[in-house]
Amino acid sequence: MQVIFILFISSSVLSTGWNVIYPPPICAARGSNVTIACTFTYTPAQVQQVLWCSVGPNHGNCLDKPHVYDSEANNNQRNFQYIGDKTSNCSLLISNINQKYSGEYRFRFITDLSEGRWTGNPGVKISVHDVRLSITSSRENGSIVVGDSLSLTCKLDCRNLSEVQWFKNGDPIQYSHPILTFSGVTTKDSGNYSCSLRNFKTTVSEELRIYIEDAAGLPTVLVIVVSLASLVFITAAVMLLQRMMAKGKPQGKPKEEGEESQVSHYSTHQTMIFAPIVCTNIQEAEDVLQEVQYASVNIQPKELLQMSANTEHENNSAIYSTVMLYFQQ
Repeated sequence: MQVIFILFISSSVLSTGWNVIYPPPICAARGSNVTIACTFTYTPAQVQQVLWCSVGPNHGNCLDKPHVYDSEANNNQRNFQYIGDKTSNCSLLISNINQKYSGEYRFRFITDLSEGRWTGNPGVKISVHDVRLSITSSRENGSIVVGDSLSLTCKLDCRNLSEVQWFKNGDPIQYSHPILTFSGVTTKDSGNYSCSLRNFKTTVSEELRIYIEDAAGLPTVLVIVVSLASLVFITAAVMLLQRMMAKGKPQGKPKEEGEESQVSHYSTHQTMIFAPIVCTNIQEAEDVLQEVQYASVNIQPKELLQMSANTEHENNSAIYSTVMLYFQQ
């Protein structure tokens, strides 16, 4: 009965004087460094060993291995550094943290007393998330044109950010607010944007591609394309009409021998002339085709300068005109 009473007193002493104080749950950004600020208390004794464990692989009170840190071991994980002491500070630094380190962590210390072992339970919970970018635009269809309003937000899913570092095409931007706002974008604002925690480039988010469309340039390009297409169409139609009229033209009388000999002393040049016409629609193109004029110019050196213009015939609303210029040798 006396032994049982002594054990009860000993347990009571440990439960009232021994304690580990953790911070609130920690939300960390992937790639950042996280400090678990921790303190511990105990009755007068000498602390001989301190340990940190992750509850995932080590259930219970960190009695068994593995430990993320053990003051008596030489093979502690490099990402975990004990920055406390063996008196009251049990802080732990986790470097370059990532998602696999999410979970609950507990601190345990062992003193020189026979019953002087204590694990702070429950421990501290850590969740690790990626820094992300979101975009808000004044245009609902997803496109962004010159003059639109635009805002980019740098955030963590589990907490608000006070200061961040912005990047454009990998180069730092001198702006630290987590919301980057453009009141009227220009084509110069196009680029790849990302952000990270202040002074922690290892936490940088994925890049977000922003392309600003030049709305003023779109109609000009459209007019040029339509004009070129119309010009090609009309040119082909004129050449087709020329061939059809050439096949349907009646053969003239054979020239006499003297006329052929006389004509052979002159050089003859025939040139088909047509003016490019730009149409904005198919109906205009069809109207133009009905009024196509074919002109032939013959230049022949003669004794006298005379010019005659004859209209020979009109076929399917197409006018065939011959203009001859005679110059004195």
